Amino acid sequence: MQQIDFYQIGQAGLEPVLLMLLKKTLAAKKKALILCPMPAASAIDDALWSHDADSWFAHGLDNADGVEHCNVWISSDMAANPIRAEFLFLLHGSVPATWDGIARSFYLFDGRSDAQLQQARDQWKEWQGLANNKLGYFSQNPQGGWDKMA
Repeated sequence: MQQIDFYQIGQAGLEPVLLMLLKKTLAAKKKALILCPMPAASAIDDALWSHDADSWFAHGLDNADGVEHCNVWISSDMAANPIRAEFLFLLHGSVPATWDGIARSFYLFDGRSDAQLQQARDQWKEWQGLANNKLGYFSQNPQGGWDKMA
């Protein structure tokens, strides 16, 4: 069974939420694949290189060298998983070409955007019908915490 969790991001913005979830992923000794289109993939790459220096982690983007040394990878190719990650992060409406090898997925979207909110609703309906999926929904509250909605 695969867990797919939707995270409706509020005031915090995408990057801080993604970094928090990546830190938890690495603490759980899991590899993380981030799927998103260009130029967003490049912006995420820059953010991961420049966030808090004390919590830096090795990562790569698309066809970069060093796959064998990374536990986090960013890909704009929806079919790529060069590090064989178990955890999948879906940004900017990305949808993987395959779910093979993925144990848990995180669908992150801006809850302040009507377009992203509708896209998340559409994905929820589509993925809810897939066999062996368990869906969860979390909404960021004004204090920055998370409320489980479903």
